[in-house]
Amino acid sequence: MSLNVASSIATGSLSATQSQLAVTAANIANADTDGYTRKEATVSSTTTSGVGTGVEVSGLTSKVSQLLISDLADATSVAASATATADYLDQLQTAMGSTSNSDESGTSLANQIATLETALSDLVNTPESTTLAATAVTELDELASQLRSTSASVQDLREDADSAIEDSVATANDAITTISDLNDQILTASARGESTADLEDQRNQALVTLSEQLGVTSFISDNGTMKVYTTSGQVLVGNSTHYLDFDSSNIVTSDRTYDGTSSGLSGVTVDGADITGDINSGTIGALLTLRDETLPAVQDTLDELASGLIDELNTVSPGLLSGSDASDIAVSDSILATPTAILGTSGQASTAQALLGAVQGDTDFAAAGSFGDTSTTFADYASDILTDVVSKATSATSKLDTATTALETVSDSISSLYGVNIDEETARMSELETLYSASAQLLSTVQDMFESLLAAVA
Repeated sequence: MSLNVASSIATGSLSATQSQLAVTAANIANADTDGYTRKEATVSSTTTSGVGTGVEVSGLTSKVSQLLISDLADATSVAASATATADYLDQLQTAMGSTSNSDESGTSLANQIATLETALSDLVNTPESTTLAATAVTELDELASQLRSTSASVQDLREDADSAIEDSVATANDAITTISDLNDQILTASARGESTADLEDQRNQALVTLSEQLGVTSFISDNGTMKVYTTSGQVLVGNSTHYLDFDSSNIVTSDRTYDGTSSGLSGVTVDGADITGDINSGTIGALLTLRDETLPAVQDTLDELASGLIDELNTVSPGLLSGSDASDIAVSDSILATPTAILGTSGQASTAQALLGAVQGDTDFAAAGSFGDTSTTFADYASDILTDVVSKATSATSKLDTATTALETVSDSISSLYGVNIDEETARMSELETLYSASAQLLSTVQDMFESLLAAVA
């Protein structure tokens, strides 16, 4: 072997080892970076006229399976949807009150109705008591106030969801821009023969961020760019970018719903096409369902409860309650000013008994069929509403646990296959340092031989 070849081999080894050390150091430094995967420097041999002349680093690779990335995106979308649903239903459950607490006195509408029944029962026994009349009116006013408050809480949650949709759409659009920009950078790097591994990691991370907002599918084209679609087939990143559009409403009330018209709540569109009904996963999908289906359904039951009370009690004592639903039910000002007027002009026990009977008697509720019998008492119907909300919240929590476990399983698989193991990388660095030292020693020996040869010639 000539000294030139030996020198070439030593120099190539030093250069290749130095590159591998840099890659290993980068792996260690980015071990905790979200979306980062372990990189490897590809080393290949070099030849000149059929003679081996050393090694060189021919590329930087990261062998992440796009199938696993797709699984991660899907699991992320499901988990994000479950998280939003569980969070809002937990807030709704809190707003609905409870049947009991540490003081053994429930805070639910059913408990308040039971308290009203007790006050009316006391008034039946002593109709001439102004104190008992005032107590009955106070409890009825408390019930009306709680209905208004609960209704307002439901609409506040709908308004929060509407606002959160706008935030999620903005996050999704940022991710779409990032994927498109990285596609361009990957094309440029590929044309220059440069590694695209780190850029691909960043793009995969952007895809996961996008999938957190709504369900998407993706594939890598022949030129290395990523194409992204919604699960219904709407292109988001193709030859050009296509952004989501959504305008939140300043005020959300029970009579404002999403109906696809300019007067209703906004839907999500892409290039003018409404895709609201096609978004069924991710944070946006969950928020749309909550805003347009789950929470309005609860509002309907509250409105039925309130309107039933208004109709039944006003039949016994005309003008006792004002309003038409849960948002505006109220005890009339005249009754509040003169509580004994709750019994009308007669002021007899029969009127108090009729009021008690109206509260305790069965009433037909259109929505009660989903709970059981369509005819039930106000207290039982209020209890059924709370039970239904609690059941939905419990189910949402269970689904969140399942979704979180599934996401962790996919994430752990990717981390196990493509993540950075600090111990392995540290050991690898030690090996490379030894190899570098050996190559440096070889190069030093070759240089000494060159100097000796030159000295002999001279």
